[in-house]
Amino acid sequence: PWGRYSPAAGVDMISGRLTMRATVERNQAIATDGWGNPVAPDFQPLGVVRCFIWSTASREIVDGDKTAMIEDIRGLFALGTDITEADEITAVTDARGVVLIPGRLRVEGPIQHKHTHVEAALKRIA
Repeated sequence: PWGRYSPAAGVDMISGRLTMRATVERNQAIATDGWGNPVAPDFQPLGVVRCFIWSTASREIVDGDKTAMIEDIRGLFALGTDITEADEITAVTDARGVVLIPGRLRVEGPIQHKHTHVEAALKRIA
């Protein structure tokens, strides 16, 4: 039924594209304070995962005297990667550990499950 394509071949194509490494952290603070508000986040390392992170567009918005940069950042991860919409990425490196994307990125919105991988929208944390 698949013709010349098989799901396993698609997974192999994706795994070959995951040339970057992301250090993922997860908030471990789940308690609330005396007034029922969440306590300050406590991000702890979850692990290093193979990925491919890219920016689809970057644009500048000017409103009077204020200027803001808007960047659409996406991340591609292997199926089964333990990453959630509350996680943060502290470093994106190549396989040798050279930093490719400096600064923290936050996973924004739900993880999108595809046939051969998972994708996430990412937001730069300033």
